[in-house]
Amino acid sequence: MQIGCILKMPPLRHYIGILVLSGFLLVPASMEAAENGAPLKNRIELSASHEYLSPFAEFGDWQTLSAAWYRKERPDLTWFVQMQGFTRNEGTGLLGTIGAYKDWTDSFYTYSAFSAGTRTVFLPQVRYDQDFSFKMGKEKNIVWLVGGTYIQYFDEHRDYILSTGLTIYMNKWITEYRIFRNVSEPGWIESFSHLVSITYGEEGKNWTTATASYGKQAYLAIQQEAPSSSVKNNSLLLSLHHRKWLGSDWGVFGELSYFNLYNTYQKGGLVLGVFKEF
Repeated sequence: MQIGCILKMPPLRHYIGILVLSGFLLVPASMEAAENGAPLKNRIELSASHEYLSPFAEFGDWQTLSAAWYRKERPDLTWFVQMQGFTRNEGTGLLGTIGAYKDWTDSFYTYSAFSAGTRTVFLPQVRYDQDFSFKMGKEKNIVWLVGGTYIQYFDEHRDYILSTGLTIYMNKWITEYRIFRNVSEPGWIESFSHLVSITYGEEGKNWTTATASYGKQAYLAIQQEAPSSSVKNNSLLLSLHHRKWLGSDWGVFGELSYFNLYNTYQKGGLVLGVFKEF
């Protein structure tokens, strides 16, 4: 899709925000010990993805390379850095992220992240994420989350996102529901989306997560030679993620995904990666 005299804000930009946030949610907040009993304080992950879009003649395909380092600095603090490189018909770009998980009490922890991208039509200039999580129940196995996100793009568009949801831990099962309220400026264009996921597994062995996200992507389309108009498209994202330990301190992971931005494009994706703990 060429950007110029028609649209200054293509719908492709919204998906990268969802993608990055989903990646954060998959990051483990803690690491288990190796077979020799030594604590594993670091995890390095490398991955590559290929996404095929339809109609191909208009959108082509997308490639992404990602490298991340997670460090459990203390029992109550895990921080990470991540770098992603993107190649699309619209150009290439880099997105860097730093973030941390912090346990403040046995019932309250936070997640904070800051991202910055290179000048492209599909990456944010800056992005801030802040989540507050409260453990509830007699066994502290129910987590209520309240979060906020601010995204500034390389033009006049900005996104303000508020979210809340519940996560329930039961033995090897983890279920999550989260609702997002997005306000896009200029124009104060509001939209909502929902995320549901089910995870099964055990740290040090394997994790499998099925995720469905659906809702609307809405913003004000800025046109240079015609009045601006609001765009509201329904969207659906389905994904299946699997992480497998092949040894006590390393393994592989992968993901299959399907995304449909109705009346715009459909996309199938494949992610393959490897991780090492030490």
